[in-house]
Amino acid sequence: MCGRDTANFTWAQIHALMQGLVVSTPAEDPTPNYNRAPTQQGWGIVRTEDGYGALPMRWGLLPPWAQDTRLVYSTINARLESIETKPAFRSAWKQRRALIPSSGYYEWMQLNPKTKQPYFVRHVEQPVMFYAGLWESRRDDAGQELLTYSIITRDADQTVESIHDRMPLILPPEVHASWLEANPSEAMEIALAAPPAPLVFHPVSRDVGNVRNNGPQLIDPIVA
Repeated sequence: MCGRDTANFTWAQIHALMQGLVVSTPAEDPTPNYNRAPTQQGWGIVRTEDGYGALPMRWGLLPPWAQDTRLVYSTINARLESIETKPAFRSAWKQRRALIPSSGYYEWMQLNPKTKQPYFVRHVEQPVMFYAGLWESRRDDAGQELLTYSIITRDADQTVESIHDRMPLILPPEVHASWLEANPSEAMEIALAAPPAPLVFHPVSRDVGNVRNNGPQLIDPIVA
C-alpha cells in the first residue's frame, strides 16, 4: 500500500529521466510537498492529444459514474492482481494509464498492536521514481474538469517486505513510453516484468502521521 508520499522534484529532473520521451511540463517547478496525502494534488504524466504531458491531478481515482465522492479513499491504490476486473479501475486500465512521479513514499511498520513506526522509502540512484498509475477525468461540483489518479501496487519485493507486504509498482525509464502506449495485455506484461527498483529506507518521525505537518525534516532519519 502507498498512502503517503513526497514530491520535491523539479521538471528538469523529470526530463532527465524520460530517455527521449518528450513531456510537456509547466514553466514553474512544482511546490515541494513532503507529506502528500490522498485528495491532495499530485502530477500524472499521460498521453495527450499533442503527445505527452504532466497534468495536475488529485490523488484518489474517481470514475465518472461514481455518485459518492468518498470512493476516493478506497481508490488511492489499485491492486495489480485485480485491476482488470474492479469496476473502479477496469476502464482506466484499458486506456488511461499514467506515470506518477514521486521523490519517495512513507510506509508504517507494525511494531506491536498499538504502535507503528513510519519509514521513508526512496530510490537509491534517482531523485525521482515513477509509479505506474491510472487516471480519470470528470466534472467537479462547479462544472470544471477534475483529473484524479490511483497508484498501482504489487507484492513487496525483498528490499521492503520487512516493513510492509505491499509496495507501489515502480517502472524504470526504459518502459515509460511503452507503458503509456500499450494495450491492456501488453501493459500487464510490462507490469509483471518490472524489475525490483533499487530502494533504501530509514525510520522517520511519527510527525508524518499528521497531514498538517510538512517540510524536509519529515524525511530526516531518526533512531527508531
